[in-house]
Amino acid sequence: MSGASVDIPTPPGRLNVALALGIISGGVALQWVASHAEGWLGVLGAGVAFSFLFLPLYSLLHEAEHRVFHAHPAVNEGFGVLLAAFFPGPFSFLRACHLGHHRRNRSDAEMFDLYYPGDDVRRKRLTFYALYLGGFWLLVPLAMAVVLVAPGALRGRLVKDPSAVAMVEGIPESFMRRIRLECIGVVLLHVGLVLALDLSPGRYLLLYALYGLNWSAQQYVTHAHSPRHVLDGAHNLRAHPLYESLLLHFNWHLAHHQHPRVPWLYLPRHDDTTRERPGYLTAFVRFWRGPRPVVADAPGEARR
Repeated sequence: MSGASVDIPTPPGRLNVALALGIISGGVALQWVASHAEGWLGVLGAGVAFSFLFLPLYSLLHEAEHRVFHAHPAVNEGFGVLLAAFFPGPFSFLRACHLGHHRRNRSDAEMFDLYYPGDDVRRKRLTFYALYLGGFWLLVPLAMAVVLVAPGALRGRLVKDPSAVAMVEGIPESFMRRIRLECIGVVLLHVGLVLALDLSPGRYLLLYALYGLNWSAQQYVTHAHSPRHVLDGAHNLRAHPLYESLLLHFNWHLAHHQHPRVPWLYLPRHDDTTRERPGYLTAFVRFWRGPRPVVADAPGEARR
């Protein structure tokens, strides 16, 4: 299946635009509700809703990273910048890191759920739980802050982890000016929203923290315990139809890695029938058992 050629359908551009605008509008509305709620129950309710509503925001951002959000390049790029700003982060940075992930998938640089015999297992477990209990999302605004204050440090002494080094070194130096401009735009957007809508900065950050936790906790579930193969190193997970709709078929992640140019709407057409489809909840529970020993060699670089 990984080597099979497929017809690439046209992206569902109008649907994606409608979803993007609806999700962003809903997220801003939930921020307003949380900031003006009288009790903490209302704040937490809005926060939980926000944390799930923005999961498909990332799915649409992911489409834009692969240039399959919209057939018109300018619309694709514009919505990519907008969706990334609400993530929040610079679109060019997120795209470069994600496309690098497709080249490094299940390699030693992205071996988050595995460890070699000589590795420091305690450190590996600490890193694992720190990343997937919110740290994975938090790294993006932290990187944005570094880019704004000391962009050279992103490639220097501040970045030591092999996985982070692999991501950062994959970003062309020529992109850094654009990334910095996007970072400025992201900051202005959020400061402007807080001031214009009279939002509580603390509650605003709380909703994003809940989203960051929810998003981070599910980000590697589709890869964990999959084959150590660049294209086949993912799973098509079985999920409840409502939750699969919320994720915009992001649970069909093996299909995405095998056919990264296929828009989200059509991924279920590309199931690899040679592979088992674990349940989403089962995979999620197994994932939280933490890293386990390596049993297969690292894959080579992807050819596409």
